Amino acid sequence: MSKNISLMGGLLASLMVSAQVTAMPYQSLSPRILSMGGVGVASGDETAAALINPALLASSREVEGFNVVLPVLGRRFSDPDGLLDKVDSYQAARLEADLTDAVDVYDELGARSVKIIDTTEKVLEVKAAAQSIADISQQILDQLQKITGKPVMGEFLSAVTIRIPNKRLSASLFMDSRVVAGGVFDFGDQVLLQEIIDAANTSANAVDQDQLDALEKNPTIAGQLFLEEDVEIINAVENLTSNLSARGAIVSEIGLVLSREFVVAGHDVAVGVTPKLVKVQTFDYILGIDRANFDSDLGQREYTDFNLDVGLAKGFGNGWQMGLAVMNLLGKAYDTRPYSSVSGLTPASAVIKIDPQVRLGVAHSNEILTLAADLDVTENDSAGFESKTQYFGLGAELALSDWGQLRAGYRYNLSDSDDDMPSLGFGFSPFGVQMDMAIAGNGDEQAFSFQLGFRF
Repeated sequence: MSKNISLMGGLLASLMVSAQVTAMPYQSLSPRILSMGGVGVASGDETAAALINPALLASSREVEGFNVVLPVLGRRFSDPDGLLDKVDSYQAARLEADLTDAVDVYDELGARSVKIIDTTEKVLEVKAAAQSIADISQQILDQLQKITGKPVMGEFLSAVTIRIPNKRLSASLFMDSRVVAGGVFDFGDQVLLQEIIDAANTSANAVDQDQLDALEKNPTIAGQLFLEEDVEIINAVENLTSNLSARGAIVSEIGLVLSREFVVAGHDVAVGVTPKLVKVQTFDYILGIDRANFDSDLGQREYTDFNLDVGLAKGFGNGWQMGLAVMNLLGKAYDTRPYSSVSGLTPASAVIKIDPQVRLGVAHSNEILTLAADLDVTENDSAGFESKTQYFGLGAELALSDWGQLRAGYRYNLSDSDDDMPSLGFGFSPFGVQMDMAIAGNGDEQAFSFQLGFRF
């Protein structure tokens, strides 16, 4: 179904000369994981098995039984240079509409047909119209130069998990949907706008005071006053190519987490696998900076696929545990179908990849304190326009009582030190109800997560 959505909504829902390759980052917005610096491959509980390591379902120390988590909600947003606010201010100023009106006035006065400029009053009106064009074009140039900067990035997660009790094989059904989108501004009109400004200023200054005094004595020379300059003023709005590129994917999954412990060389090792059906909807837009609406269907493409997550977890009986997870074992690549609302700008298709993502974790826990660390073995690209990521996370959880947990963590990006982020969170679990919340952020990025679970 075709639908119109706003430019800001497109970037947040999300949110090119040659083909580009982007990928999905490896991170979870589950609140316990988020609050502990993104760690969980070894330290996560059974509710995190579908999101970070399927082996956790068998290795978890939680009591067997039905466990329903409904919902898991997470949001992450990064706009380091205030791109969306600047675009919103530009659109609210209506400068492109004002420039179109000013050019129309200039045309109606006959400025491009100097034969009908026959009075002093008409000459002054033409000068004022040309000056208005120059002033508005300068405002557009100044505002567009301010918009250039770092990309904006958004991510949203919703998920539901249901654990199915079984003494021989731990199982959990899950459904989740993840939106990852990015946007970046491309300013390519500096030369064009400067040419319009120069031409308009030339027209505005084509007649000086001495010539106006002569005009009072001889009105027949009015039109010829503008023939001394070769001036061409066009409506720059019709030729602007500056644009916002928005790209990303909506990945929806439904799967079954299966896990059990095996004895390997005398050691109990939890092995987990998650077969899952995956629906991927890519979107790729290039939008004029002042365009408020566009047909979202024109830039979308849908795929249905199959993938696997696998994991291992090993407890050593002394509080130490290690974990290894490979998410999206079957690497996939999905072409976008780019749509451009900018006249004359034809974008090339990009590729959004869902590559195998490998993470190693270690944790130590007792009845009061859990300490954990995770490391991305692979470097991962962004689905939008952010820098690459390879996370190293540190996290801690302090049990305040049987009902409460306080958590903190820190996430390092080994590929981009500007992306480091501290986090905090808490858990509250009275009478079989589990509620978790987390916040994380730095000067450029903020994240929030919440989940509600029930044990039977």
